Amino acid sequence: MLASLPIFTMAQFKNDVSLVVSPLKFKEQSSYDILYRRQLPNKLWSLRLGMSVLVDTDKEIRNDSITLNTGSVAYTLSAGLQRKLILEDIKKVYAYIGSDLYWQSEFSRNPSDTYYGYYWSIGTTPVVGVSYEPIRNIRLSLESRSDFNLNFQHYESEAENRDTRVSFKPLNQLAIGIGYLF
Repeated sequence: MLASLPIFTMAQFKNDVSLVVSPLKFKEQSSYDILYRRQLPNKLWSLRLGMSVLVDTDKEIRNDSITLNTGSVAYTLSAGLQRKLILEDIKKVYAYIGSDLYWQSEFSRNPSDTYYGYYWSIGTTPVVGVSYEPIRNIRLSLESRSDFNLNFQHYESEAENRDTRVSFKPLNQLAIGIGYLF
């Protein structure tokens, strides 16, 4: 009786919230992301929305009796598409390709300044990956990310794309993700 109701027959997992970590770049802003994926109606394409935040404030530098405070707050917002590449005869594993557009921003304070500077850049991140769903609601993924970045400002900060107007990194990041499907 309950299985015939539309609510129970549509129990397909179309949403995924993942923590994506790059173990080789822990001290960089882009080393971890919260990633939301929504499967689109044709089931081969998914919408990707991501966010990362790095807060590194309240550093105190002392020279004799002079105390200087430094720090930065950086974040990245991304949106993109992902296409599933189904591997024949393998139900729990699939490959995927995709690309994200991102906005990267940083508030930074140098020891010699009394204000925080605001810096930003935009770019795209092509992605190639493999996903594995060992149990019903869990997805493990491994993805390789490139980076094409456009920076319209000249600045000197600790951000990843500092002092470069255009940069391309063909193998920028190797990321591991664990996600919850719902």
